[in-house]
Amino acid sequence: MKQFLSFAFLLFTFTVAFSQTQPAKTPVVFTEKDRETILKYLNDTKADFVSQLTGLSDAQLNFRPAPSRWTIAEIAEHIVLSEGLIFDSVTNTAMKSTPPEGKDNFRVRDVGIMLAITNRSQRFQAPEVLKPAARSKTRDELIANFEKARNATIEFMKANKADLRNTFMENPLMGMIDSFQWFLFMNGHADRHLAQLKEVKADPKYPAK
Repeated sequence: MKQFLSFAFLLFTFTVAFSQTQPAKTPVVFTEKDRETILKYLNDTKADFVSQLTGLSDAQLNFRPAPSRWTIAEIAEHIVLSEGLIFDSVTNTAMKSTPPEGKDNFRVRDVGIMLAITNRSQRFQAPEVLKPAARSKTRDELIANFEKARNATIEFMKANKADLRNTFMENPLMGMIDSFQWFLFMNGHADRHLAQLKEVKADPKYPAK
């Protein structure tokens, strides 16, 4: 039954994401509502990251629930690495791309992206470049590195004047998505791994202090 429910949810996720039976009647453009939406997501996830790591001991930070599972420190490092890589890819590649022909006819829905990336029933293998390697040694370094990366994203989004709905880049999970949706994906990726981090904390053997 659990496997069936996971499959049903995954099917629903991709139905929501890709069910575009009618071409868009008007061109989709980046709006102030888009800006407000992503800024709220970015700030909320930043606060959650800091909250989850604040006060952790070295024992808690480096607790490994099983040989094949990541520690909290490794999860946090992966989030930091991904933030920088995705930001650079969007600003240096996606935003400099030529809009594809018929772009408003194949758009993935924003909600589909958020549902798909945060769905923890579907597991993925991190690429080698994003695998943790103890680059950040302490809890405070992890917090500081994430705040630095996330603050750069927030400041970029506050100042952005480009139409983030008019440039695209291929996404390994969702196919062709626009630059704004890449920022949704970035934040959803952080949320996904914060959920993984909370699973580590819920482990019966997780250190009390």
